[in-house]
Formats: sequence, structure tokens, C-alpha cells
Amino acid sequence: MNTNFAASKIQRELKRSGKDYDFFRLAKNAFGEPAGTDGEKIGTILGLYHEVNNFANVSTSEAGQVRKVVGLTGQKKQSMLLCLYESVNGCGLKFGDYTEINGRRFKVTGVVNVQEWNVIADISLEVVADGNQVEL
Repeated sequence: MNTNFAASKIQRELKRSGKDYDFFRLAKNAFGEPAGTDGEKIGTILGLYHEVNNFANVSTSEAGQVRKVVGLTGQKKQSMLLCLYESVNGCGLKFGDYTEINGRRFKVTGVVNVQEWNVIADISLEVVADGNQVEL
């Protein structure tokens, strides 16, 4: 696989439909716990927001069939950002960093190096519930 070709396809799509997302990191106190609610900006990543559907895994045993939803619990979709791998490395994105999309805070729960090519990254996000928002 020509990774340069894959990178140029992603770059072209990001230029056409991508959006800049600012990422922040909360300061830590002496015990390593988050201090405060507003973080320091660590970088901006150009990405494409998308959602991934869950799927059900059914296993059969002597007792019957057990259905387990793989991914998030319930029938929700998982929010993700598709971007270039170099942009994730460039800003030093870590678990727990956050961004805001449409007035809602999303926490980074993981970064996947797609095909282990070090070209494309998929950032997994989780909505941070503050008790005042109704999740749709």
C-alpha cells in the first residue's frame, strides 16, 4: 500500500470537509487529580467528525444465548474524529484531554493508529455529562 497516496487522499478530504478542533488539558494538583474545570489549550487538530454504530455479539452456550452490545452501552453511537496521525503527535494528545463540539464537551478516550501506518488517526470521544444537558 502506498501510504503517501492514502495520506494525500485524507488531506484532500480534510481540506474540503474538515474542521479545526481545539483540544485542552486540565491542570493537575499535587495528587495528580484535575484542578478546575477550564483547561489549557494544547493544540488544534483538523479533523472529520463521524460516529460509529455499535454492534451486538451473540454467544450460545448450554444455558442459552447471551447478547452483549460491544462498544458503548445501550444503542448510542460513539463519536470520533478522523485526522492525520502527525497532527495528533504534534499536539501530544493524551487520554482525558477534551474538545468542545456544538457547545458540548467531549473527552478523549483513545487514539487509534489506522492500519498501523502512522498516517491516519481516529480519535475516540466521549460526551462529558454535566447534569444540565439532555443527551439526544
